[in-house]
Amino acid sequence: SLGFLNDSQQPERSEAGRRLIPGPLKYDHFEVEVGADGFPTELGAGAMAITYRARDTVLNSVVALKVIDRRVAQNPGARSRFLREARAAAQIRHPNVARVSHYGEQDGECFYVMEVVEGETLEAKVRREGPLSLALALEIIEQVARALAAAEACGVVHRDIKPSNIMLERDPGGCAPIVKVIDYGIAKLVAGGTAQGADQTQTGFIGTPAFASPEQFVSVGQTPIDTRADIYSLGATFWYLLSGRVPFVGRTLRELHERQQEPLPVAQFNSFHVPSRVLGLLKSMLAPDPKDRPQTARELLSAIHRCYTRFSTEARSRRKRSIIVAAGAILVLGALAFGTWLYQRAQSSAEMERSIAVLPFENRSEDKANAYFAEGIQDEILTRLSKIADLKVISRTSTQHYKSAPENLAEIGKQLGVAHILEGSVQRSGDGVRVNVQLIKAANDSHLWADTFDRKLTDIFSVESEVAKAIADQLRARLTGQEEQVIAAKPTDNPQAYDAYLRGLAYTLKTGFTPANSLGAQKYLKEAVRLDAKFALGWALLSYVAGSGYLTQSLQPTAGLREEARRLREDPAAIEELARRELGLMSPGETLFIIKDVADPSKK
Repeated sequence: SLGFLNDSQQPERSEAGRRLIPGPLKYDHFEVEVGADGFPTELGAGAMAITYRARDTVLNSVVALKVIDRRVAQNPGARSRFLREARAAAQIRHPNVARVSHYGEQDGECFYVMEVVEGETLEAKVRREGPLSLALALEIIEQVARALAAAEACGVVHRDIKPSNIMLERDPGGCAPIVKVIDYGIAKLVAGGTAQGADQTQTGFIGTPAFASPEQFVSVGQTPIDTRADIYSLGATFWYLLSGRVPFVGRTLRELHERQQEPLPVAQFNSFHVPSRVLGLLKSMLAPDPKDRPQTARELLSAIHRCYTRFSTEARSRRKRSIIVAAGAILVLGALAFGTWLYQRAQSSAEMERSIAVLPFENRSEDKANAYFAEGIQDEILTRLSKIADLKVISRTSTQHYKSAPENLAEIGKQLGVAHILEGSVQRSGDGVRVNVQLIKAANDSHLWADTFDRKLTDIFSVESEVAKAIADQLRARLTGQEEQVIAAKPTDNPQAYDAYLRGLAYTLKTGFTPANSLGAQKYLKEAVRLDAKFALGWALLSYVAGSGYLTQSLQPTAGLREEARRLREDPAAIEELARRELGLMSPGETLFIIKDVADPSKK
């Protein structure tokens, strides 16, 4: 009814769908639903096929079942066209295209299954409600343009875009309309430079006259049919949504084609207040020459989106809100800036209060050779404190040149930018260890907390953990469960291995990677991992010493040392321990690291 109209005619309702005999119909495992009157439930009917509401009996879901009439199916051309329609729709995977999921033949009939769209066509909506609002029409056209872009990417030209082939689905949430493009019955597939469409088997006009592009009226082969034809049809559909009428009417194909070359009848919009920018979009989409239209669906989509963001209801509301917000912002800005300043000052003060530097621990052992042990305990406590994200901990590099118990703590606090200083001493006698620690507020040299720990060498790890937790508590630093596990981690159960590790660590803490320091560290760390082959912390430090010794040439840079450094660096235990200590992971094995060899990607 929208094909040929004169200027005074209005569209009339399509002829009612054809009815078959009462009773159920079943195609493969798809069963057609029966209405209260006992007849199959029709969703639509065309010249060659009927679409039913059906149920997938396997998946127990509702579908749309399109069945070609048995008499029509006897025509090979009609059967191939029906299959081509199913294939065209099945190629496009997009939310705005009703997807096809199944094709079959049964008892001389052909059918295919597609998603059921609960809603109405745009033609039915305009007939029922009249022209749509500009915002809604733009939203609908933008979604159809997205469907055209998806079809274009698949090499599909619909060739029959019109209001009756665009459905407006009911949105359960009621937030926005959902558009679905349907009916690819005369679609044209373009692949590998050859068009595989209905025009190969059918001559003359193909499409719906009132919405077809000018090139569709020309003899096949004279003008290529591509996405620009669908853009024209979408322009005519846009016109219909805004005015309730089509841009051109005629009693014959020739008359309608001739009128398409005339200027657009924009006077139809005089009572609808269509913005000039939207009229410009319509003129570009409905240009008689394809080269004057948007050349791709993507280009069209950009143009539509610019209009939509300017004229949609949401955009207008946003502009109104922005005016109100701009006026209020002038008053709020000053208060906000002042509040931000106060907040940042409070945050800075809180961060400063949770800052600490760990000074070198004093060796009070009778055997002065035990200085390495005091250095190791200090470094382990500092390492555990640094794992607490809520604390600011100064690195050992910045504190190692200070004395164990300096007198000018206030000045040191200013130099390091911390509020608190941790001092300590270590006394070792046989297998017994005494550790004294005291937390001092640097500004006024006041003692906040102090404690003495007497432990066996086998239990020295508990001292390092207890000190770290006590300091976090004193400075009101939040400890996560993950951080608590990291702080309490026990690197080895072998006290001799740990002692060897601390001896090797002391060499690495000395200034400069000299040959003597590298060799000393390497000697004791190899002993540590020999005593405990699962001592991941020892392996990690040994790999660091080997690699640094090779690079700095403090160790003889032989091929053997290079291979040893590479092997140690790739040792899983060393990797896990480095990750745990340096990245703050909870425990070895919790995260899987896959190391790939750059030279040989197959090796991991």
